[in-house]
Amino acid sequence: MNPLETKVRRLFDRYGQRSDNALQNPPIEDSGGHAAAFAEYFVGSSPQGVFGGPNDNEFRKKIPEGFAHYRKVGGKHMTVKGLKVTPLDELHAIADVDWDFAYTNKEGKSGHVTFTNFYFITIASGEPKIFAYVTPDEEGAMKEHGLV
Repeated sequence: MNPLETKVRRLFDRYGQRSDNALQNPPIEDSGGHAAAFAEYFVGSSPQGVFGGPNDNEFRKKIPEGFAHYRKVGGKHMTVKGLKVTPLDELHAIADVDWDFAYTNKEGKSGHVTFTNFYFITIASGEPKIFAYVTPDEEGAMKEHGLV
């Protein structure tokens, strides 16, 4: 494994653990750790559109709100089930991350939503940082499972 891939895998080991911790009861939230995984400015794309923003205090405030939403709809665990790293050059890679979102819905039925996100990573600063990501229709998947 090359140094870039090692750094990207370490980034998602930590990111995945923090995400899972944030869904526990009581939640163990680490907004600073989540924010540290992102570059100073980043871009996201989903079926809802493309957006971008700075990694600032406003972003840090939104992180716990996102996990509160996942807990509200019944989220119990969010774990990385697969990771493929594709180096682009010595400083950049794409990480295909397979996520498993375990839940218990309003009727008490347990299940899983699985999805793949694509993250664009840079190590230009020495540490891996997410500078862009592409996500599937998460809201649609949650509707299919009766979570929203």
